[in-house]
Amino acid sequence: MADNLRVMACAPAEGAPGDLARNTRAVLARVRQAQAAGAELLVLPELCLCGSGLGSLFAHETLLAACAQAAHTIAAACAEMTCVFGLPLGHQGRVYSALAIAREGAIASFVLKGCLTAQQKAVFDPGFAGMVSFLGQRLPCATEGSLELGGHGQRQARVLFYDDFIARDRARAGENNCALYILPALTPAVAGGLGGMPETLAALSQGGAALAYANAGANESTTDLVYAGEAALVQGGRVLAAAPPFAGEAAVAELALAGCQHDAPAATGEHSLNPRVPFAPPEGPKRAAWCREALEIAARGLATRMARIGATSATLGVSGGLDSAIALLITCQAFDILNLPRASIHGYSLPGLGSSPRTRGNALRLLGALGLEEREIDLTGSILRHFEDIGQDPATHDAAYENAQARERTQVLMDLANRLGGLMVGSGDLSELALGFTTYGGDHMSMYGVNAGLYKSAIRLIIHQHALDAGDGALRDTLLDILATPISPELLPGQDGQITQRTEDLLGPYELNDFMLHHFLKDKAAPRAILDRALAAFGGCYSREDILSRMRSLFTRFFRNQFKRNCLPDGPAVLGVSLSPRGGFSLASDVQAQAWLAEIDLQAKA
Repeated sequence: MADNLRVMACAPAEGAPGDLARNTRAVLARVRQAQAAGAELLVLPELCLCGSGLGSLFAHETLLAACAQAAHTIAAACAEMTCVFGLPLGHQGRVYSALAIAREGAIASFVLKGCLTAQQKAVFDPGFAGMVSFLGQRLPCATEGSLELGGHGQRQARVLFYDDFIARDRARAGENNCALYILPALTPAVAGGLGGMPETLAALSQGGAALAYANAGANESTTDLVYAGEAALVQGGRVLAAAPPFAGEAAVAELALAGCQHDAPAATGEHSLNPRVPFAPPEGPKRAAWCREALEIAARGLATRMARIGATSATLGVSGGLDSAIALLITCQAFDILNLPRASIHGYSLPGLGSSPRTRGNALRLLGALGLEEREIDLTGSILRHFEDIGQDPATHDAAYENAQARERTQVLMDLANRLGGLMVGSGDLSELALGFTTYGGDHMSMYGVNAGLYKSAIRLIIHQHALDAGDGALRDTLLDILATPISPELLPGQDGQITQRTEDLLGPYELNDFMLHHFLKDKAAPRAILDRALAAFGGCYSREDILSRMRSLFTRFFRNQFKRNCLPDGPAVLGVSLSPRGGFSLASDVQAQAWLAEIDLQAKA
């Protein structure tokens, strides 16, 4: 039909960052699949030839030349259809994130990305309009490509990066009337957003222009981010076809082009959030879905890392507290994704000088409820011997007393991981990392930190939902008791078997700390704005003086402990914020907090 265009949008079904041969095979497999489906247009993601995580290597000629040859190979396979795919492109000593438009067996032109993230700006230059050299040819380039839809009248498609599409201003949108927007993407998975992209795009297409969206997926790194490989074809407010997150599928549909000359649509807003929990939806079905998605994103990050390095076992400490509980749940889900036996998850209760009977019991019960062997190594003896070696008086409960226990646990777990040939999974969470409430070289360190993108208060929500999903039984009861246990590092002895070292007595309520931290990280809000939002959200729960006092403590600790975050292990961002020094939050270790503290003090005098 002359007024229809058959389109396939997808990510490569497999691959690995930097493995050009493997990634090329995966793209060619999609080309053959599109041809078999009768597609006239194939849309693939941003930087799909090599992955987005190559950093400084993007400037190396070895990589750029290999990508150019791979692009030539892919274009040659597209004699009977048009294919749009992403790659790095070198030109006159600069490197660009580019989309190649391949048709009739050759690359016809490039689209260069203009809207770069902070991390991308370190390696790529913003795009320009002109000509570039490519394998001995001069080819046109621009930040927005135009594609004649041959055999479909005078209608055009526009090719541009999804980020550039969203960033366009409404005044300019009317200049670009077209029938179809082709939108390769590099959009990290975020809890609350999994599976929602087709509906978001459908809302954007209500003006009539069709959208073809393909997001990065299986060949991306999970060092700091996770990509779900979604794809969608939408038109006139309707989803015509969609590839769900993490499924490795393709979206295929016929787009009706007749009468589809419409202005570029405007972006829509985000869904409403709970003002006290600004990173999660209100209670109800959306909150439940958000919790499950957060767990899945973290599990996918771990599963991908394990698959890439060939690990078939994991080791982690299980304390009976929140962080280790969710780390264990994430690890179990990762093993289920990989079809690995849970018997290869080696969880250990590692009681020390401050462990309580309640947490010790919950640690073992949680292991058993998840079908794992209940393992325990009492570290009391080795810690006391270490104290003797370094001349530490066990009666002196100072930083050395506490940190030695955390470091002993990390050493034991890493050595066990080496002996068993697997990964040591870390449990340090986003709140603790922000507040510096981790032992440097102790719980601060791991081989992959699954909780690095989760606030403590988010962990509480996710565990509670998991307990509800578990129904009646040992797992539900154990998780609920863990939720009811006071948060504590348990590095100081308790009294009469009860926990006396309570984290929130020192740091303040996590719900307030996480609220302030999220507005600081996500919105870059200043102390005055954070104060106003906290007063509005929490009403009479906390006084103005309490909020300012906790805010001063938070910023003091945040800046003072950047040195710990500057050597964080890998771990997935799950909630759209990250403290990773590799692109989440960049800061020198000795930057002072004075500007923020001065504003807080000014508010205290108001």
